Amino acid sequence: MSGNAVVKGASYVLVHAPDFVINYGTTQTVERIVNPDSDYLKALNSSIRSYEQVLAYPPNQVYLGNLTPKDLEDFEFPWYDKQVADAKRFGKFGELMPEDEFIALMQICDAFDLVVLEENFVAKTKEKLTKHPLITESMLSKLKDGQSLEAIKEYISEYNAEPLYFEREIVGYVKRAHEIDVNLSAEVLLENLAYKASGVLALLHLINNSGIDREAVDYVIDCSEEACGDMNQRGGGNFAKAQAEMVGLINATGSDTRSFCAGPAHAIIEASALVKSGTFDNVVVFAGGAVAKLGMNGKDHVKKNIPILEDVMGGFAVLISKNDGVNPEINLDIVGRHTIGTGSSPQAVISSLVTDPLDRAGLRITDIDKFAAEMQNPDITKPAGAGDVPEANYKMIAALGVKRGELERADILNFVKNHGMKGWAPTQGHIPSGVPYLGFAREEILEGRIKKAMIIGKGSLFLGRMTNLFDGVSFVLQENSKEAQTEDLKVSVKEVIEPLIGIVAEDSELGKDNVLEAISLAENKGYRAILIEGEEAHKKMDEMLRRKEIDAAVTMNYSFPIGVSTVGRVITPGRGREMFIATTTGTSATDRAEAMVKNAIYGIIAAKASGVKEPTIGIANIDGARQAEKALRELQQKGYDIKFAESARKDGGVVMRGNDLLAGTADVMVMDSLTGNLMIKLFSAFTTGGSYESVGYGYGPGIGEGYDKIVLIVSRASGAPVIAGAIEYATQLVKNNCLKLAADEFAKANRSGLKQILDGLKERKTAATEEEVKPPAKEIVTVEIPGIEIMDIEDAAKTLWAEGIYAETGMGCTGPVVLVSEANEAKAIEILTKAGYIN
Repeated sequence: MSGNAVVKGASYVLVHAPDFVINYGTTQTVERIVNPDSDYLKALNSSIRSYEQVLAYPPNQVYLGNLTPKDLEDFEFPWYDKQVADAKRFGKFGELMPEDEFIALMQICDAFDLVVLEENFVAKTKEKLTKHPLITESMLSKLKDGQSLEAIKEYISEYNAEPLYFEREIVGYVKRAHEIDVNLSAEVLLENLAYKASGVLALLHLINNSGIDREAVDYVIDCSEEACGDMNQRGGGNFAKAQAEMVGLINATGSDTRSFCAGPAHAIIEASALVKSGTFDNVVVFAGGAVAKLGMNGKDHVKKNIPILEDVMGGFAVLISKNDGVNPEINLDIVGRHTIGTGSSPQAVISSLVTDPLDRAGLRITDIDKFAAEMQNPDITKPAGAGDVPEANYKMIAALGVKRGELERADILNFVKNHGMKGWAPTQGHIPSGVPYLGFAREEILEGRIKKAMIIGKGSLFLGRMTNLFDGVSFVLQENSKEAQTEDLKVSVKEVIEPLIGIVAEDSELGKDNVLEAISLAENKGYRAILIEGEEAHKKMDEMLRRKEIDAAVTMNYSFPIGVSTVGRVITPGRGREMFIATTTGTSATDRAEAMVKNAIYGIIAAKASGVKEPTIGIANIDGARQAEKALRELQQKGYDIKFAESARKDGGVVMRGNDLLAGTADVMVMDSLTGNLMIKLFSAFTTGGSYESVGYGYGPGIGEGYDKIVLIVSRASGAPVIAGAIEYATQLVKNNCLKLAADEFAKANRSGLKQILDGLKERKTAATEEEVKPPAKEIVTVEIPGIEIMDIEDAAKTLWAEGIYAETGMGCTGPVVLVSEANEAKAIEILTKAGYIN
């Protein structure tokens, strides 16, 4: 079986917290300080929803698992005025706990007698909790007899304790643990105890949902945005063990992982690595809810006559275990990461988190059935000006797919619908960031409705004022691979000796017999090949390459990542010389001249790996040829060993005409992939009048910096001689250690300044094609302006520059943002609104 860890269970819980909204949410506490007589505070009480209204709210029923994300499509947007009939407190993932029971749970979770409750309140809530299916007698025993209301009010007044409210009445307090340490103040301890209690609730439901023996849990990871400690170590922790202790995970140790909204995704990757390495068998990743974020966008909601929608704390827990051959696995070979050097532009962020890991795995964007990034509820974010966050993320991914040629622009909305979802998670920071879908994804994969889901966590680090960097990681949850034994791969083996070439020809227009004839022709020359057949033949091919059961592969279609393209090999009709066409499929770069410079190096690698010791280079006379020539000559001057061919035409030069192509004047003919694709077809099929390809070696191997396998392409219309030629080509590449040769060649080119030369090409193009708008003097920018379409984000920043406002583009938790200083926020919003970038 695969060593990848699996997801064996998940839980999701909500806590109704209207009095916490009013008294402890930071939007409200700040408003009381700066504007105590505001209209917002006067309208706050009347904008609070009842427990029944919150329970029947469609997104909350999705979070608990009583509805699916797709069910949200049945409710007309907005949803705040819609109700789910017969809404239930308990769902398959968890529950919505009422506020009074939660306050009692806070005292149960209190290890230092910090929570004191009123006697009548204790009596009522204890009776309720005795009926709770997951609250044990041991837990109930921690609920202490209460004090009188008079004693409670007196203590609050005298010792600056933080009052606890239920239905707007005082029912207890949280006292401070130190007289001067702000980290142990009553306010901070109230937040931390509420966080602890909501995390404990999530753990209780996970244990119930997964059926795991409590003593079998080895390690726990808390991944919220909260911190506990004292004045000497303000975020020392350890929330994880504190909460695990409450639910009886006696054999577990653990730690806290933090990275703002991206924390849960980081933690799940860490947990999966711990399990895959064999360090632990069962790891739980979990988090409770954030008091501070309650009512965070309340002012915008009330202004638009919408009730306070951020009135619940959220929590979740996920069980990561060793592979059981059944549950969906977390593929650690497909992990996206925003590195320190990635940058903060939307394209850079999405590329690092989505397309880069997919490229490494040989996958396209459309190979992922569902993406889950920030699954924030648009009912909350749209009135606050942040737009529909999940939709914005899906549009960014789709836009990148269009740029990569994997989608048509007209397909963007269909992509959003088919590969995305409506958001349903509360805006609790770390809670929405990808993980709310894990429970549904696990079920959908087990039921065979999807095969792969990508979970994306993103976070804004500037909030801590330590760095302006963005953060993010991603991972793929996929169906259990049940890693097949070799005999399960339906392969037809003629003779197994090294090197061995695998053939996938499911799409052959000339049939299987043609392919078998090609293998026979290759064997007659001493080469060896096997035919890989059956369902998911390409997947089997990749598995065999990974396990080194074959040394190279020849196939009729394959998705290469951006930066990798194929070098074809033909026999020219003029003189019968072999010539390498660089390149024939794939995309070396999105800029033509840059791609052609890279193609020259790719061609040199293919030629040398085929036995041509000092290949000569010619550049086809197409658009971009002169730019490519100039860059390549500069590379030569800086030390890269490149030999230019001379055109057979009278005026000579490295730029080649049609005559040179027919004669094979150069060993390597450089062109863009579209032209190369046309040329390879002409050279391969001219003897048959174009009915099928009969001459040459096919479209050739995918080559690119860092690409680590040998996969060659042939046309579906390839006759047996061309497929046999491709087997020969592949064998030579293996014998001559093409991958090492490629690494060495790229190293030589880079030492000679390849990257700087390519950057110069881009700069020249930019200077020639764009009207220059210079930014004003740089200043510290900390205010995010969201809600701008991904395709417009750079233009929006330049619009502000033109008005004298310094701005940067970046990726916030809610999607692409423009960053400005606090002083310029209002003016920038006004300008962008007037220009039509935001509503």
